[in-house]
Amino acid sequence: MEASDPNSNLRDQAVKSLNAKHDFMTHLATYAGVSVLLVLIWLLTGTDNFFWPIFPIAGWGIFGVIPHWWSVYRSKGLTEDKIQAEMEKIQRENGPGA
Repeated sequence: MEASDPNSNLRDQAVKSLNAKHDFMTHLATYAGVSVLLVLIWLLTGTDNFFWPIFPIAGWGIFGVIPHWWSVYRSKGLTEDKIQAEMEKIQRENGPGA
């Protein structure tokens, strides 16, 4: 594909999106596997009525998995509107002709 091909940018965006989704699914699978492993360790070492695996499971879920999901499936990223608004803001701050 040539750089002048109009579909090149669209294809690059699609590849980037698919890679991000793949990376998230890998993260989610790792999270699930480690969570199961922590629960198994808890079970095999005596439960003592205190479910300590909740702390790493909840922490990783809240501060790792959820933000990653948001960035892949909900966030629009840098849109042309955001870029233009930032350029206008910089131009206003620097004054005319700067």
